[in-house]
Amino acid sequence: MFARALSLLAAACLATTAAASVRFDVHEEALATTVPRFRSWQEEHSKRYPTEEEWTGRFRIWFDNHVRIEEHNKQTPDPKYTLGHNEYSDLTPDEFARRFRLGRYSPGIIDRDETSSTNPTARHLEEDKSPLELPDFVNWIDMGGVTPVKNQGACGSCWAFSTTGALEGAKFIKTGELVALSEQNLLDCDHQDLACNGGLMDDAFKFDHDNGGLCSEDDYPYEAKQGSECNPMKCEDVPGSEVTTFYDVPPGKEKSLLAAIAMQPISVAIQADQFAFQFYKNGVLTDDSCGARAQLDHGVLAVGYGSDLETNEPYFLVKNSWGPTWGESGYIRLSRASENDFGMCGILKMASYPEVA
Repeated sequence: MFARALSLLAAACLATTAAASVRFDVHEEALATTVPRFRSWQEEHSKRYPTEEEWTGRFRIWFDNHVRIEEHNKQTPDPKYTLGHNEYSDLTPDEFARRFRLGRYSPGIIDRDETSSTNPTARHLEEDKSPLELPDFVNWIDMGGVTPVKNQGACGSCWAFSTTGALEGAKFIKTGELVALSEQNLLDCDHQDLACNGGLMDDAFKFDHDNGGLCSEDDYPYEAKQGSECNPMKCEDVPGSEVTTFYDVPPGKEKSLLAAIAMQPISVAIQADQFAFQFYKNGVLTDDSCGARAQLDHGVLAVGYGSDLETNEPYFLVKNSWGPTWGESGYIRLSRASENDFGMCGILKMASYPEVA
């Protein structure tokens, strides 16, 4: 199968080169030497393709991504971050964006000024709420306030994972207990937000405030789709998960975000429809094309900050919801030395955090 598929692939690649969809000369020998790596990647991520044609097409996409990854990593001088394969390596950038509702597939992160809810609105982070002197390094993972990395699957529910992460952290700080909360509870019951089609963390905090908290993930497991009924299991809200109020961090102010993170994990919105983001592997992301126009399309959780020990590049530590094979075991470090108005990938534009009872 693979020999015939390889021949098909070589022909296909040579044909598409003329159309500039492949930016490099493709030779059958180069493809053949890469097949073992692709098959190893298939085994690692349990990828199965039912036909030769599909195998050929996915290998071609994987190979194109592989070359771009290698081109980045072999730059001189060495880049401050590296790219690498993950479970999404057989997707084109467009397919990846469609899967996670990014870029042109995103409904967009709703501007706070556009919300018309009569629910209690967020308070702004005041100077007296922030530490007078900030520590040089904060890591809420090490302090026990962050649950293991989750995976939202093929559903634009990043807002729900960002929300639960902030609530889990707030509850940990309040009670000393870390409990994974239910994203599915939000998808099924929060009708201000749009389930797999996007949402806003502030609106999810309002939902939690009005409904007395969230169920645990164990009692209300994630299904990567909106259910037909709210809380069909009749699970009970986790004590200590009820929002009493929440704060919006002033946009564009790095010190304000650092001060907020020093107190607890923070919900943030970023731009994530970049090749460098899809294949980020480790290091500190320093690509200012991410967030240059601050077009936010993804909700994540800021869980720390510091400076890289090798490069001294200052960073924000961010928990994603694309599973542990992506990035640094599910995390990314975004540079704090960005020239963008709202920071690397727009991280300074829309951040908020709750307090819980």
